[in-house]
Amino acid sequence: MYQVYIDKPSYFEPDMAAEFKDLESAEAFAEKQKAEDSEVSYTIEETNGCVNSYGEQITTVVKRG
Repeated sequence: MYQVYIDKPSYFEPDMAAEFKDLESAEAFAEKQKAEDSEVSYTIEETNGCVNSYGEQITTVVKRG
């Protein structure tokens, strides 16, 4: 699973915008959001369903833009 987080200078922290099963769809969505607003930055994270001892999902950053 790939999660796309969108960040703007006015946001307190990045907001999860969408989840996708494949990386290509996640990248297309993130690039579209960036094209619509030049202030937007994004982070795509991959998850495998595992959680740490605090119950937080373990993620790996795949791409930032």
